[in-house]
Amino acid sequence: MSRFFPLEIKCPACQEPIKFNANASVNADRRPDFRDAIIAGSFQRTSCPKCAAAFRLDPELNYLDVGRGQWIAVYPYAKINDWQLLEADSREAFDLAYGAQASEGAQEIGRDLKPRLVFGWSALREKLVVLEKGLDDVELELLKMALLRGMEDPPLKVGHELRFVDLDAETGELVFVVLVSKTEDFVEELRVPRELYDEIAADQEGWRELRQELQGSYFVDMLKLMIATPAGASK
Repeated sequence: MSRFFPLEIKCPACQEPIKFNANASVNADRRPDFRDAIIAGSFQRTSCPKCAAAFRLDPELNYLDVGRGQWIAVYPYAKINDWQLLEADSREAFDLAYGAQASEGAQEIGRDLKPRLVFGWSALREKLVVLEKGLDDVELELLKMALLRGMEDPPLKVGHELRFVDLDAETGELVFVVLVSKTEDFVEELRVPRELYDEIAADQEGWRELRQELQGSYFVDMLKLMIATPAGASK
């Protein structure tokens, strides 16, 4: 089931205390409307009753969609530098719920789930839309890397992220947006021919090393390759 917990937060604009029911978990099989709201960008969004400022609570929850084979640990973007620690925590949580330490029935469900770790609402939305459009998230991250390598002046600056948002039904183009990571404010749109995605997916040898690194991780995001690894830490 989807679980909530009461929380008192302060309006970021006027500091008015606001009571809010935050989500600790989302079961999209039972509440498909929650999945729709995440994709629409309205989930966990509210406005201050005093000053009417609109804002969105940072995500920290587990997302489950057995029907689509998705299990996703979701954390605020502010915690992305701790991805190694949180990936280890996520592996342990999945193992207890659906892996080797779970009941036989839960393990049967877990064999059809693809566990992932994401940071921020835009990253969670991307995972949902990628699957909905019949794409693979590993190949998509390789495509992002190819795009940035091939541009003289890539649009991805420090503090920005590149997110897939749609597949154009008429042109077949993959639609990306560049966002400010902390605020998720829109910077610009980028459209990519579907053929480039297909070429990368077909090139098993050329992208073998990076593909294997992403496939062996819960945190399937090119941003992990741009984050410095602390001294003494292991990947």
